[in-house]
Amino acid sequence: MKHFSDTLLLQQIKADDHSAFDVLFDRYWKKLYQSAMARVRDEGIAQDIVQEIFIKVWDRRADIDIKTSFENYLLNAVRFNVISHYRSKKVTELNLQNALERVNLLEDSIHSLTDYLELEKTLQEAVECMPEMLKRVYQLRSENQSIKDIATELGLADQTVKNYLTEASRRLRITVAEKYPEKHLTYVALLAVLLHK
Repeated sequence: MKHFSDTLLLQQIKADDHSAFDVLFDRYWKKLYQSAMARVRDEGIAQDIVQEIFIKVWDRRADIDIKTSFENYLLNAVRFNVISHYRSKKVTELNLQNALERVNLLEDSIHSLTDYLELEKTLQEAVECMPEMLKRVYQLRSENQSIKDIATELGLADQTVKNYLTEASRRLRITVAEKYPEKHLTYVALLAVLLHK
């Protein structure tokens, strides 16, 4: 069952197959956790976000309707839950302070979650088209790894990693400018936040 496609596993989950659900959980929990951690920087909250997503998948299994890949569906759910977390009253002043730049920019500049998710989707598609090493460096950076850690993991010089990040950022800015000419400056500012620059 571990070699089954996501689509087949989802069909089995709709038929109340717990083992199919376990396979999908094992397949994606780590990637979702890393995505959540890069945004909230708190292990407990990141774990809660991932757990909540999978609980919802199971609870809604009978009528879940996925228009994209299951992986993209889950990653979008992470982003949505992170936004919900920051908007909830449970967030402490310290967490708000740490997240201020991202959240304020999001709420002031982008008028709906749909706009934000559309931007993230555009960026993700652009990253997928990048050369493999450029894509890998960008992905590690988006998981909040330092330039030094990325250089060590990939066997590159620190300056090479910086060069790759500059090139990735340049390509993404061009993509954003072409797709959203009317919101170009706003989205480029948000892009800088998403890239931790």
